Amino acid sequence: MQKSGSAPTGPRASRQSNRLVASRQPNRGGIQKRNASAVRVDRDGDLVMEASTTGARGGRAKGNGSGAAIRGAANISRRATPDTGRRAPRTGIDTAAIQKAVLRDMGSNESVPKGPRSRTHGLRGRENTREAREPLRTITILGLKDSKAASNRGGGISELIAWLERKATHPDASSREAVKIKKSRMEGDALIISVRSEDVSKIERLDNYDFAGAKLKIESEGQPATQSETPNTIELLKGVLSRRYNVEARLLDLSQLGTDPDLVNVGMFNSTSRESKFFPALMKICDGLFKSPKEKEDAVVSVTLASNALSEIASVTTLSQTFPSIRNLDLSNNAFPNMKSLEGWRWKFRKLDHLILSGNPVEQTEPKYKEELLKWYPTLTTINTIPVRAPEEVATTMGEKLPLPILGPSFRDEASITENFVKQFFLGYDKDRVALANGYYDNKSTFSLSINTSAPRAPEDSAKNQAVGWDQYIKRSRNLMKVTHPPARSARMFTGTEAIRDCFSTLPATRHPDLMAEPQKWCIECHTIPGLPDPAGQSLSGVGGLMVMIHGEFAEVDVAADRTTVTRSFDRTFVLGPGGGIGGIRVATDTLVLRAYGGFEAWKPEETEASSRGKATTAPQQTQQIPTPPGWAVPGNGKTDEQAGKEQLALTLSEFTGMTLEYSAMCLEQSDWKLDGAAMAFEQAKAQLPPDAFVIRK
Repeated sequence: MQKSGSAPTGPRASRQSNRLVASRQPNRGGIQKRNASAVRVDRDGDLVMEASTTGARGGRAKGNGSGAAIRGAANISRRATPDTGRRAPRTGIDTAAIQKAVLRDMGSNESVPKGPRSRTHGLRGRENTREAREPLRTITILGLKDSKAASNRGGGISELIAWLERKATHPDASSREAVKIKKSRMEGDALIISVRSEDVSKIERLDNYDFAGAKLKIESEGQPATQSETPNTIELLKGVLSRRYNVEARLLDLSQLGTDPDLVNVGMFNSTSRESKFFPALMKICDGLFKSPKEKEDAVVSVTLASNALSEIASVTTLSQTFPSIRNLDLSNNAFPNMKSLEGWRWKFRKLDHLILSGNPVEQTEPKYKEELLKWYPTLTTINTIPVRAPEEVATTMGEKLPLPILGPSFRDEASITENFVKQFFLGYDKDRVALANGYYDNKSTFSLSINTSAPRAPEDSAKNQAVGWDQYIKRSRNLMKVTHPPARSARMFTGTEAIRDCFSTLPATRHPDLMAEPQKWCIECHTIPGLPDPAGQSLSGVGGLMVMIHGEFAEVDVAADRTTVTRSFDRTFVLGPGGGIGGIRVATDTLVLRAYGGFEAWKPEETEASSRGKATTAPQQTQQIPTPPGWAVPGNGKTDEQAGKEQLALTLSEFTGMTLEYSAMCLEQSDWKLDGAAMAFEQAKAQLPPDAFVIRK
């Protein structure tokens, strides 16, 4: 055993000591990093705060922790002094720099003293493991929506996070002590962030600070939740539901939730974050209590949300998803300011019979709110206990026909181009999208998709109308109502074969219905369009093309398990033109709109009088074939594109009404060339039109 003693001093002893220390270190193999300076201690074992020989030569201070900071400060002190510009003595120490370095390290709340590099690395590893196990704390930030940054790309979230981290971090803090926001998400108007426990107070200090012209409201949830709280919360919510359900009246009483003693005792409404999660969790538990939608519909006929201080339905919107078939809804004594605050439930509750809105500001701000509610809910008969529509009128309203009857699709194909294209395209989309993109798209082709989450669903088909997510589509969705920033819109328009092919490869696998075996699930329309840009550049006036509009459905497929995961409806519009693709066809534009499953009743032709008397129809009603003069709706020979477009509108109106092109043009001209207005004008005046106004009298 070697006799331990104090470390020798002096340059020669220092070099000998370094060699002895190096010889005693075990050789772990690999490349060994040479230690330029050994740690020096005095007779009591304390660290000697004196620069090493290497440091005296101006070497860069190495290592982590206090020792490295002190050695760096000592090196700084040896450089030229501000007063004389001469090198400081080799043994000189800048006590002010050392004190600043020590105070900075003391502010990091480190409980273990920092030593040499090897020891510090080990401690840091244990600290990181501890931090990974330590639960994060949740903080709610309000005010972002009112700031100027809300109009930025991404809604200003990244700007606010960067601002919070910068403002909450002390100027003298090191990178390890800087405040970092670990997670973030938006819930309504609130930004929910997760940070370390020691950073909560630093974020809370920014309450009522101004950010981009708006004051921030900051709320924290208190202590982090333990894993055992989740099952306890579920049992608590089940108890609240059991107390508030009236079996005889089939009524779910969710009024005055803010004063419920059980919810108040657990602090359910102490923070915006917990409050925002409460109602969706409550509805999820409700949904799990029933075996089928029919059982749920029979059990809950009425729901009351009275006296909850609601100013909008954002926090309770999941009610319409959980109980879409309720007959009675009480929203009295809340704070709904106008109809816009209720618009999220427009076209929901398709069986609603009685709605109570008394005690809300909307009664004074919008005197005609009842008329608007009657448009939203065709089955509504009573508002605020006052009858507003007779049951017989409801039956009439539900049976009302549109100004134009639902006819079969208008399919004006050219040489079976569209027919062949549709058959090949969707088969290729399901089987081999790479070959499909290479075959139909070129470097000028464009593709975009968007998600329509507010489209009506098919209530009668509960198996296909399950709640579905859009995670695999949302990052590419180009819904122009929601994506308003120009760079984001541009980034989500895929142009060229390679970009379209790459986008196709990221979308879920699909299986479309067989067009020949299940034609009722498809609605395909085709129209000729003039003036399509000539890819060859030979025709300045453009070339003829086809616009193909397809409505249908597809099933997303789990390829590994060979099973259907979800069924969705879609609307897809193609502009086809001549090119070097399959069959000499190129896709100029491809626009795909996705929505939840809505069935195929929307394009089912209405029954004729014969079928309504019990006679089966043999074929769907078709549009009229209107004879057109040569060059009709085609630009050229002195005809402008605008004139050709008006002729196309006249032809479309004639196909549906049976009028001559001349009368259709007159009708459109009186309606400012708006097709829907012309259709309504025709329905009102068709009884007075002379016989010669029609090609074939309907």
